[in-house]
Amino acid sequence: MRILFCDDDPAIPVQLESCLREYFAGKGLPQPQYAAYLSACELLAACGQPGLPPPDIAFLDVEMPGISGIEAGSQLQARFPHMKIFILTSHADYLDDAMRFHVFRYLSKPVDKARLFRNMQDALYQLSVETRPVLIETAKESVTRYAHEIILVEAQGRQVDVRAVDGCYRSTQGMKHWESLLEIGGFIRTHRSYILNMKYVRSFSPTLVTLEAPDGTRYSAYLARRRCQDFKNAYMLYVEAMR
Repeated sequence: MRILFCDDDPAIPVQLESCLREYFAGKGLPQPQYAAYLSACELLAACGQPGLPPPDIAFLDVEMPGISGIEAGSQLQARFPHMKIFILTSHADYLDDAMRFHVFRYLSKPVDKARLFRNMQDALYQLSVETRPVLIETAKESVTRYAHEIILVEAQGRQVDVRAVDGCYRSTQGMKHWESLLEIGGFIRTHRSYILNMKYVRSFSPTLVTLEAPDGTRYSAYLARRRCQDFKNAYMLYVEAMR
């Protein structure tokens, strides 16, 4: 695991790393790799270097010279969709902008250690779920994708398509298989023909859900009326958990 800090105040990364080292030691977990940067430009340049493992978590200050933490977070999430991003600031004015790219948590300065620990526990759980490998069997090959890369599963008659961030796979496995396999946090069946990853939901009506892939492609999925309230409740809980 790799955790990044970016703040133009060098004392903040030092404080955060100290707290997180205490957290991982207290849980008996291996210490992650830590890296600190004083500007978003420096951070983004470092993330582009070959040979480095992809980052899993980042703590970003909002107000920095040059590129803001909001913009840097958006770029990081485009590169690393599974990444959990914490936004740090003394002001709540940036909340709307931060939530546009699904910030995992929004932390006020000075950071409360107890709250940081609770949020870190949530982040590790989400990472364990989303980075779970999923085997997709097609007529020609078997491919593995991570759960966070699956946008939706759609049945069309006897055919089942798994739409992932890198394309569509026609699965030889039926909907019952996929419903059982994706019985993990973040997925929900909205209709007998659809299982959705709530991470990609952008809007919904009483009969239809719209999802958006990282490349901007939009998908529509039916929402059965009898499942509408259950979906709404599950989605609101999901959104609340992401705050």
